[in-house]
Amino acid sequence: MSQKNDQHQEKETKFQRNLISFPFLGFAVVILILNIAYPDINVFLALFGLFFLYNGGLLFVSFVKHYKRTMLQALILTILSGAIFGTLIYLYASVNNLF
Repeated sequence: MSQKNDQHQEKETKFQRNLISFPFLGFAVVILILNIAYPDINVFLALFGLFFLYNGGLLFVSFVKHYKRTMLQALILTILSGAIFGTLIYLYASVNNLF
């Protein structure tokens, strides 16, 4: 039984490394470069919208595969990226007088 738990934990660690850690670092670098080179709210709205959907997909996959720690981390990241996306939508609407 211990070997099965070790394999499950190893799969969870690989999942977390390959689908959370590395893509998040890449996303942070892209946001940094775009913020310096082309600071437009439309670009950030699209990027954070895609990032929110990506986090929702990670949350679903980690729920289906029963990765408890990763699911909790994905839930927190989904809530935070949703808050940033909502804030960007609000800023976009207030700048363009959509209220």
